[in-house]
Amino acid sequence: MIPKLESADNMCSIKTINANKFIHLLTLFIATTFSALSQADTLDYYVVQNQSEPLQIQDAGENHRGIVTDIVNKALKGSKYELAIHTYPFNRMIAELAKHQQENWITYGSPLWGDMQAANLSEYPILEVEHSILSGAQSSFDYKNTDDLQDKVAILLFGFDYPGLDKKIKSGDVSEIRVKNYDSAFRVVDRLKGTAGFVEMDLRLQYHLKRLGFTQEDYKLQKISNMIPSYQIHLAYSPGMDPEIKAYIDQRIKEMKDNNELQEIVANYL
Repeated sequence: MIPKLESADNMCSIKTINANKFIHLLTLFIATTFSALSQADTLDYYVVQNQSEPLQIQDAGENHRGIVTDIVNKALKGSKYELAIHTYPFNRMIAELAKHQQENWITYGSPLWGDMQAANLSEYPILEVEHSILSGAQSSFDYKNTDDLQDKVAILLFGFDYPGLDKKIKSGDVSEIRVKNYDSAFRVVDRLKGTAGFVEMDLRLQYHLKRLGFTQEDYKLQKISNMIPSYQIHLAYSPGMDPEIKAYIDQRIKEMKDNNELQEIVANYL
Protein backbone atom coordinates (compact mmCIF):
# COMPACT_ATOMS: atom_id res chain seq x y z
CA MET A 1 0.00 0.00 0.00
CA ILE A 2 1.34 3.41 -0.93
CA PRO A 3 1.33 5.89 1.99
CA LYS A 4 -1.09 8.76 1.60
CA LEU A 5 0.75 11.97 0.99
CA GLU A 6 -0.25 15.12 2.85
CA SER A 7 -1.65 17.82 0.63
CA ALA A 8 0.18 21.14 0.33
CA ASP A 9 -2.67 22.86 2.19
CA ASN A 10 -2.42 20.41 5.10
CA MET A 11 1.36 20.82 5.29
CA CYS A 12 0.95 24.60 5.34
CA SER A 13 -1.66 24.30 8.09
CA ILE A 14 0.65 22.14 10.24
CA LYS A 15 3.50 24.60 9.80
CA THR A 16 1.20 27.48 10.75
CA ILE A 17 0.07 25.67 13.91
CA ASN A 18 3.66 24.87 14.89
CA ALA A 19 4.72 28.47 14.22
CA ASN A 20 1.86 29.83 16.33
CA LYS A 21 2.70 27.41 19.13
CA PHE A 22 6.36 28.46 18.98
CA ILE A 23 5.43 32.16 19.10
CA HIS A 24 3.07 31.51 22.03
CA LEU A 25 5.74 29.60 23.96
CA LEU A 26 8.36 32.26 23.16
CA THR A 27 6.03 35.05 24.31
CA LEU A 28 5.25 33.16 27.50
CA PHE A 29 8.96 32.57 28.15
CA ILE A 30 9.82 36.24 27.60
CA ALA A 31 6.95 37.42 29.82
CA THR A 32 7.90 35.00 32.60
CA THR A 33 11.58 35.95 32.38
CA PHE A 34 10.80 39.68 32.36
CA SER A 35 8.49 39.27 35.33
CA ALA A 36 11.16 37.39 37.27
CA LEU A 37 13.79 39.98 36.46
CA SER A 38 11.46 42.82 37.41
CA GLN A 39 10.70 41.16 40.71
CA ALA A 40 14.38 40.54 41.41
CA ASP A 41 15.18 44.21 40.71
CA THR A 42 12.48 45.59 43.02
CA LEU A 43 13.58 46.67 46.48
CA ASP A 44 10.90 47.24 49.13
CA TYR A 45 11.49 50.40 51.16
CA TYR A 46 9.69 50.75 54.51
CA VAL A 47 8.73 54.16 55.89
CA VAL A 48 7.50 55.04 59.39
CA GLN A 49 4.32 57.08 59.24
CA ASN A 50 4.36 60.48 61.01
CA GLN A 51 7.05 59.64 63.58
CA SER A 52 10.31 59.71 61.68
CA GLU A 53 10.74 63.24 60.32
CA PRO A 54 13.17 64.43 59.05
CA LEU A 55 14.66 60.95 58.48
CA GLN A 56 11.56 59.92 56.56
CA ILE A 57 8.91 62.46 55.52
CA GLN A 58 5.68 61.67 53.69
CA ASP A 59 2.22 63.09 53.13
CA ALA A 60 -0.47 60.43 53.61
CA GLY A 61 1.77 57.84 51.96
CA GLU A 62 2.82 60.14 49.11
CA ASN A 63 5.51 62.75 48.34
CA HIS A 64 8.27 60.77 50.06
CA ARG A 65 11.43 62.61 51.06
CA GLY A 66 13.68 63.07 54.10
CA ILE A 67 17.30 62.29 55.02
CA VAL A 68 17.13 58.49 54.76
CA THR A 69 14.76 58.53 51.77
CA ASP A 70 16.96 60.96 49.85
CA ILE A 71 20.07 58.90 50.63
CA VAL A 72 18.43 55.66 49.45
CA ASN A 73 17.11 57.30 46.27
CA LYS A 74 20.49 58.81 45.46
CA ALA A 75 22.30 55.54 46.15
CA LEU A 76 20.06 53.74 43.65
CA LYS A 77 19.94 56.49 41.01
CA GLY A 78 21.03 55.12 37.64
CA SER A 79 21.00 51.52 38.87
CA LYS A 80 18.76 48.66 37.79
CA TYR A 81 17.00 48.66 41.18
CA GLU A 82 13.65 50.31 41.77
CA LEU A 83 11.96 51.10 45.08
CA ALA A 84 8.50 49.95 46.11
CA ILE A 85 7.61 52.19 49.05
CA HIS A 86 5.45 50.98 51.96
CA THR A 87 4.28 53.39 54.67
CA TYR A 88 3.04 52.08 58.02
CA PRO A 89 2.71 53.16 61.67
CA PHE A 90 5.84 52.12 63.56
CA ASN A 91 4.59 48.90 65.23
CA ARG A 92 2.91 47.73 62.01
CA MET A 93 6.12 48.40 60.07
CA ILE A 94 8.17 46.29 62.50
CA ALA A 95 5.65 43.45 62.10
CA GLU A 96 5.90 43.70 58.30
CA LEU A 97 9.70 43.58 58.41
CA ALA A 98 9.59 40.43 60.53
CA LYS A 99 7.01 38.85 58.22
CA HIS A 100 9.13 39.41 55.09
CA GLN A 101 12.61 38.61 56.40
CA GLN A 102 13.65 36.59 53.34
CA GLU A 103 12.56 39.23 50.82
CA ASN A 104 14.61 42.21 49.66
CA TRP A 105 13.71 45.22 51.81
CA ILE A 106 15.50 48.24 53.20
CA THR A 107 14.82 50.81 55.92
CA TYR A 108 17.08 52.41 58.55
CA GLY A 109 18.33 51.24 61.93
CA SER A 110 21.07 51.15 64.53
CA PRO A 111 23.05 48.45 66.36
CA LEU A 112 21.50 49.69 69.62
CA TRP A 113 17.87 49.22 68.63
CA GLY A 114 17.56 45.46 68.19
CA ASP A 115 14.90 43.53 66.24
CA MET A 116 14.67 43.92 62.48
CA GLN A 117 16.24 47.40 62.53
CA ALA A 118 19.54 45.89 63.67
CA ALA A 119 19.48 42.50 61.98
CA ASN A 120 21.56 43.31 58.89
CA LEU A 121 23.01 46.83 58.78
CA SER A 122 24.88 48.66 56.05
CA GLU A 123 28.66 48.43 56.23
CA TYR A 124 28.94 52.21 56.58
CA PRO A 125 26.77 54.52 58.74
CA ILE A 126 24.82 57.31 57.05
CA LEU A 127 24.83 59.78 59.96
CA GLU A 128 25.47 60.14 63.67
CA VAL A 129 22.77 61.33 66.06
CA GLU A 130 22.67 62.75 69.56
CA HIS A 131 19.72 63.28 71.88
CA SER A 132 18.35 66.33 73.67
CA ILE A 133 15.53 67.03 76.06
CA LEU A 134 13.09 69.79 75.12
CA SER A 135 11.28 71.93 77.68
CA GLY A 136 9.67 75.36 77.81
CA ALA A 137 12.10 78.27 77.57
CA GLN A 138 10.84 79.69 80.87
CA SER A 139 10.70 76.28 82.56
CA SER A 140 12.71 75.62 85.70
CA PHE A 141 13.65 72.21 84.25
CA ASP A 142 17.45 72.09 83.89
CA TYR A 143 19.50 69.07 82.94
CA LYS A 144 23.16 68.53 83.80
CA ASN A 145 23.25 64.81 84.70
CA THR A 146 20.91 61.86 85.03
CA ASP A 147 20.04 62.73 88.65
CA ASP A 148 18.21 65.80 87.36
CA LEU A 149 15.58 63.47 85.88
CA GLN A 150 14.72 62.04 89.29
CA ASP A 151 10.92 62.18 89.76
CA LYS A 152 10.51 63.91 86.41
CA VAL A 153 8.42 62.85 83.42
CA ALA A 154 9.98 61.86 80.10
CA ILE A 155 7.74 62.41 77.06
CA LEU A 156 8.53 59.77 74.43
CA LEU A 157 7.20 58.56 71.09
CA PHE A 158 5.22 55.33 70.99
CA GLY A 159 7.20 52.26 69.92
CA PHE A 160 10.68 53.77 70.03
CA ASP A 161 13.56 52.67 72.27
CA TYR A 162 15.78 55.13 74.14
CA PRO A 163 19.05 53.44 75.15
CA GLY A 164 20.20 54.68 78.56
CA LEU A 165 16.88 56.26 79.50
CA ASP A 166 14.93 52.98 79.37
CA LYS A 167 16.85 51.66 82.40
CA LYS A 168 15.87 54.65 84.54
CA ILE A 169 12.24 54.25 83.52
CA LYS A 170 12.24 50.53 84.42
CA SER A 171 13.78 51.30 87.81
CA GLY A 172 11.03 53.82 88.55
CA ASP A 173 13.36 56.82 88.80
CA VAL A 174 11.68 58.46 85.81
CA SER A 175 8.03 58.36 84.71
CA GLU A 176 7.07 58.27 81.04
CA ILE A 177 4.25 59.51 78.85
CA ARG A 178 4.06 58.06 75.35
CA VAL A 179 2.65 60.16 72.51
CA LYS A 180 1.83 59.39 68.88
CA ASN A 181 3.53 62.36 67.21
CA TYR A 182 5.53 65.51 67.70
CA ASP A 183 2.59 67.91 67.85
CA SER A 184 1.21 65.92 70.79
CA ALA A 185 4.62 65.96 72.49
CA PHE A 186 4.82 69.75 72.34
CA ARG A 187 1.32 70.06 73.82
CA VAL A 188 2.25 67.81 76.77
CA VAL A 189 5.43 69.84 77.38
CA ASP A 190 3.31 73.01 77.50
CA ARG A 191 0.82 71.43 79.90
CA LEU A 192 3.30 69.91 82.35
CA LYS A 193 5.69 72.88 82.40
CA GLY A 194 8.75 72.24 84.59
CA THR A 195 7.97 68.64 85.49
CA ALA A 196 8.42 67.09 82.03
CA GLY A 197 10.66 67.16 78.98
CA PHE A 198 10.44 65.69 75.50
CA VAL A 199 13.39 63.35 74.87
CA GLU A 200 14.28 62.83 71.22
CA MET A 201 17.01 62.95 68.59
CA ASP A 202 18.36 66.47 68.47
CA LEU A 203 17.98 66.75 64.69
CA ARG A 204 14.33 65.71 64.93
CA LEU A 205 13.65 68.31 67.60
CA GLN A 206 15.36 71.03 65.58
CA TYR A 207 13.39 70.05 62.47
CA HIS A 208 10.02 70.19 64.24
CA LEU A 209 10.79 73.45 66.04
CA LYS A 210 11.45 74.96 62.63
CA ARG A 211 8.39 73.28 61.08
CA LEU A 212 6.07 74.61 63.79
CA GLY A 213 7.58 78.09 63.70
CA PHE A 214 9.08 78.03 67.20
CA THR A 215 12.34 79.65 68.28
CA GLN A 216 14.69 79.43 71.26
CA GLU A 217 12.45 81.98 72.97
CA ASP A 218 9.69 79.36 73.06
CA TYR A 219 11.61 76.19 73.94
CA LYS A 220 15.09 75.19 75.06
CA LEU A 221 17.09 72.14 74.04
CA GLN A 222 19.51 70.55 76.49
CA LYS A 223 21.93 67.83 75.36
CA ILE A 224 21.71 64.55 77.31
CA SER A 225 24.78 62.79 75.89
CA ASN A 226 25.81 61.61 79.37
CA MET A 227 22.59 59.55 79.49
CA ILE A 228 22.06 58.64 75.82
CA PRO A 229 25.47 58.69 74.09
CA SER A 230 25.72 59.68 70.45
CA TYR A 231 25.32 56.72 68.09
CA GLN A 232 25.30 55.99 64.40
CA ILE A 233 22.38 55.39 62.08
CA HIS A 234 22.77 52.85 59.27
CA LEU A 235 20.62 51.54 56.49
CA ALA A 236 18.96 48.32 57.65
CA TYR A 237 18.52 45.41 55.23
CA SER A 238 16.36 42.33 55.45
CA PRO A 239 18.17 39.25 56.87
CA GLY A 240 17.65 37.55 53.50
CA MET A 241 18.82 40.49 51.38
CA ASP A 242 20.41 39.58 48.05
CA PRO A 243 24.19 40.01 48.67
CA GLU A 244 24.58 41.68 45.27
CA ILE A 245 22.10 44.44 46.16
CA LYS A 246 23.64 44.96 49.60
CA ALA A 247 27.16 45.18 48.16
CA TYR A 248 26.01 47.68 45.56
CA ILE A 249 24.31 49.99 48.07
CA ASP A 250 27.18 49.72 50.57
CA GLN A 251 29.62 50.80 47.87
CA ARG A 252 27.38 53.73 46.91
CA ILE A 253 27.13 54.83 50.56
CA LYS A 254 30.93 54.82 50.81
CA GLU A 255 31.19 56.93 47.65
CA MET A 256 28.56 59.39 48.90
CA LYS A 257 30.37 59.68 52.24
CA ASP A 258 33.72 60.28 50.55
CA ASN A 259 32.16 62.91 48.25
CA ASN A 260 30.48 64.70 51.18
CA GLU A 261 27.05 63.97 49.68
CA LEU A 262 25.70 62.41 52.88
CA GLN A 263 26.51 65.53 54.89
CA GLU A 264 24.87 67.75 52.24
CA ILE A 265 21.64 65.74 52.38
CA VAL A 266 21.51 65.97 56.19
CA ALA A 267 22.17 69.74 56.06
CA ASN A 268 19.17 70.24 53.75
CA TYR A 269 16.80 69.36 56.60
CA LEU A 270 18.34 71.38 59.45
